Amino acid sequence: MAARQSPDSADPFYQDTNTLNQSESQENATRLMDDLELLRAERLASNEEKREREGSRRRSKSLSRRHRPEAPPEDAFDTLTREPQIPTTKPPEKATLVRKLFNEIKRFPRIIRYFVYAIPVAAILLTPILLAKFALNGDTTIGGAGGLQLLWFGIWLEIVWCSIWASRIIVATMPLSFGTVAKVIGSSNHKKWKDIGRQMEMPTAAFLWLLGLICSFKPITDNHRSGGGGSSDDPPYILWIDVVWKVIIALFVLATSNFAEKILIQWIATSFHVRTYASRIEQNRINIDYLVRLYEYSKLKLVTDDPEWTEANGGPSGAKTPLRMVQQNARLALNNIGKAAGRVAGDLTGRKVMASGHPRKVVLELMRNTHNSHILARRIYRTFVRDGAETITLDDLKEAFAAPEDAEACFGIFDQDLNGDISVEELELVCNEIHLEKKAIAASLKDLDSVIKKLDQVFLFIIFIIAAIVFISIISGSAASALGTSGTTILGLSWMLQATAQEFLQSIIFVFVKHPFDVGDRVTVYGNTGSLGTGDDYYVMEISLLYTEFKKMEGHIVQAPNSLLNTLFILNQRRSSGLADPIELKLRFGTPSALVDELKARMLDFVLENKRDYQPQIISEVRTIDEVYSVTLNIIFFHKSNFQNELLRLQRHNKFAAELMHQMTELGIEGPRKAQPGGAKEYPFYY
Repeated sequence: MAARQSPDSADPFYQDTNTLNQSESQENATRLMDDLELLRAERLASNEEKREREGSRRRSKSLSRRHRPEAPPEDAFDTLTREPQIPTTKPPEKATLVRKLFNEIKRFPRIIRYFVYAIPVAAILLTPILLAKFALNGDTTIGGAGGLQLLWFGIWLEIVWCSIWASRIIVATMPLSFGTVAKVIGSSNHKKWKDIGRQMEMPTAAFLWLLGLICSFKPITDNHRSGGGGSSDDPPYILWIDVVWKVIIALFVLATSNFAEKILIQWIATSFHVRTYASRIEQNRINIDYLVRLYEYSKLKLVTDDPEWTEANGGPSGAKTPLRMVQQNARLALNNIGKAAGRVAGDLTGRKVMASGHPRKVVLELMRNTHNSHILARRIYRTFVRDGAETITLDDLKEAFAAPEDAEACFGIFDQDLNGDISVEELELVCNEIHLEKKAIAASLKDLDSVIKKLDQVFLFIIFIIAAIVFISIISGSAASALGTSGTTILGLSWMLQATAQEFLQSIIFVFVKHPFDVGDRVTVYGNTGSLGTGDDYYVMEISLLYTEFKKMEGHIVQAPNSLLNTLFILNQRRSSGLADPIELKLRFGTPSALVDELKARMLDFVLENKRDYQPQIISEVRTIDEVYSVTLNIIFFHKSNFQNELLRLQRHNKFAAELMHQMTELGIEGPRKAQPGGAKEYPFYY
């Protein structure tokens, strides 16, 4: 006896409504993988928090290392293949007694380490003072008759050594002082000022050290000579005192110039950052804050409401065993103890400590690539969509926010078509745009740091040349005369360096003053560029001090000097707003204007139905009337966004063009060649 078959097994073309439901099938297909990826992101965030806690115990290394992103930014437009780097492992070095001692010292707080470094050498430098005081005659001098007394020579050596570490201790408070002052005056980003304080530590310490030397050297060496008691207005000439004084002056000029240069570099970087990236960073931060809030609410709701996120039942009745309940309670208690300990540690250290698996860390982990950003979007969609519905409304989002204004602002970010609801496709699109914008900003900031470093190196080279000239001029009068003669000769050959200096100055003006684009922008460079010499479209790949690297739409990599780009017109698609897109039509002569108006009305209805893609405006323009034969008509529609994303522009353009062709066919609008022989069956062609 044959088994009874279900309708779907008997008929291969039986329509399964569950399978044909697009939203349900997509959710069922991606649910498991999305949950696994979210668990992976939470585990990575938890491991990162653990590494931060371990690293905070020995965080007193060079503070300049902290001014860099947590992970190297991934370039969203870099499609070049790079050979993978094979990791190499070095055998562990044998720990000697000195290395062990040094590693133990590094565990101390920063100021205590400075005292540990300073005291042993300072004790050794006490030798001249003790010898002059207890062993030798008080008239013992350094430099012969009229030289500096040995006692004061030792005191000056102590000043030289101790002032180094005194200046380091003073500048160690700069990051905290800068951040505190920024908080007091109401700065919105006090961390930036703390970073500036860290980067200014070494130049400030060198300046203070040499300032202390130049202030103490003359009073000690002039007032404490042997035999004079300091009463003579013109102490005798001592060679080593004169040479050391000139060296100190030259080094002070170098340190002062370096200090001023670092202030200039920080001013350039800060003002350039505020003018160029502040608004983009703030908007991206707001968008990520909304995603964090939605994910936080999603995590709380799905864990409590979704049976798939609860512990699997152990038997057919669904009751949990006592052992499983004990394990869960113990795990929950340990987690609460760990969170409480983390909060106490944060209060003691004055640092804001995020809990393990903090929603912000998980969201930032999911914002690393397009696939994970889509996973986050689907997670949010499953949280807020109601049973039986396929879109999210404003009332659904209000549950996650305390203030209705915040819910409306968040809803406006995702509802790009302004139709009053949010689909899963819109969520995926917006999350991907936020992720791409975040990566583009990170890549731009990385190139900005690279350009700033190169400019800093150029300025340091110029400062070093100036300090060398000052040093040579002070040390020897004959050398100064020879240097003046050489300078005249070099000045006569300045025409050789004219082009290089001009290119350098033009590049600085182009990058820091004009700055027409950022990394990731799509630009159109006009002029004699491109394969036809009439300009071309590019994506900006890298901005350096003297050149910029582009990628053509076909994938070719192009390098252009900034001095040349400084003279060209550049269209930036990212910085442009919604743009017009004309479509040229060739119509038959005598086409009634009523048909054209009806075509415009139908296309206006089309753009109103697709408000996410197009602006609600259609313009027609009669270009030419060609010899009572045809009419050239432009139908102009407006994109909702710019042309930064070429694929998105093509999709919207093709969508509008296909609808335009369909409406023209329904209205019977004909082209000029249809009335010619062979243009239609009513007009046959005879031969």
